[in-house]
Amino acid sequence: MKITGKQYVVAAALACGLTLASTTLFAQETPTPTAPVPADSVPLADPGSGSDLAAPPPGDGKQIIRQSFDGISFLGSRIFIPPDTNAAVGNDFVVETVNVQIRVFDKASGALLLDEPLATFFGAFSGGDPYVVYDDTADRWYVSAFDSNDTGLFLAVSLDGNPLDGFLPTYHLTDVGGFPDYEKPGFNKDAIFISFNNFGPGGDTSATIASIDKQAALLGTLTYFVSHPEFQFRAMPPAQMHLVQDGNGAWHAPAGVEWFVSTDGNDVSGTTIRVTQMTNYLNNSPNFIYTSLPVTAYRNATTADQPGGSVTTFPNTTTTQVQFHNGHLVTAMASATATDGFVYPKGRIYQIDVSRGTPTLLAERLIDPGNGVAVQMPSVDEDSHGNLGLTLQLQLLK
Repeated sequence: MKITGKQYVVAAALACGLTLASTTLFAQETPTPTAPVPADSVPLADPGSGSDLAAPPPGDGKQIIRQSFDGISFLGSRIFIPPDTNAAVGNDFVVETVNVQIRVFDKASGALLLDEPLATFFGAFSGGDPYVVYDDTADRWYVSAFDSNDTGLFLAVSLDGNPLDGFLPTYHLTDVGGFPDYEKPGFNKDAIFISFNNFGPGGDTSATIASIDKQAALLGTLTYFVSHPEFQFRAMPPAQMHLVQDGNGAWHAPAGVEWFVSTDGNDVSGTTIRVTQMTNYLNNSPNFIYTSLPVTAYRNATTADQPGGSVTTFPNTTTTQVQFHNGHLVTAMASATATDGFVYPKGRIYQIDVSRGTPTLLAERLIDPGNGVAVQMPSVDEDSHGNLGLTLQLQLLK
């Protein structure tokens, strides 16, 4: 997506409930990364008694930053607006991508280990919208993006868990319908999934899913199937199905099912989120089961103040990624709330139990840093103890 805006503050945090415990900041201020420097933590405001969502449970109140270093700057994204920044963490590395660049950092020190244009990384020019994930079930990294003509997808698969050891030759998914916008990857034991909205001829912007045979991809062969679930407004990101622990303490990779969590409304209004279960995915005729869960009303925001004027608030009312740990799905999106008359986008977090097969909403949370502050592109993860890890962009007029 290419829209206008600047002056982002990007924060990441590990939180018990929603109380800040530790953070890693990716600032967007300087053109090159620097050595780790101290940074102030970004508090996550309690919504208060006037919130349209219940306040999170109290935590220990710790606010400690353990590491901080600069990500790719505005200039490093070659002035693409927005830069479509995202990052993944795995083993000893942090990998970040923006529309034209990829960087690898040492997780412990923040040292820059690789800085490369996406065109070099993929071996061909990419139209952008890159996304990177780390697959702990296979100890591999996946990087996806538009192809050179914005009509297909590139997918790079690492040789092992060290992204510096290199990647297999780039896979090229060509039969996806044309202009696969807002593509988002996920995985389970059997497959790598890339969902996108088809803006190609006859695609009617509907959500579409490419299911890639994972074992074949790890060995150098591309085999994939494209499917079309029921019409979905905007993104339908697949879950990153992480290792699960059984009663004996052994860890296993989930298989046989893939989950998706997405909005079930539109820009005007929404009161449910949709949880989709997909089976038989390495086939031309997959099975889908849809469950709509009631949530607090959400709506497209109208304002995000910036120096020189306001900027577009898109994308919001859109989930960006979904994580799965030990029977729980967790996702986040930005959307307006009733507390300020549906003006500024705020962060919404949803936790869903799918351990018994039927999705049940466990909790929904609100990230509201205060009046006049816009929350953009939030993402969330959950560890084995139920702690939440958050990333978000804060836009405010300074």
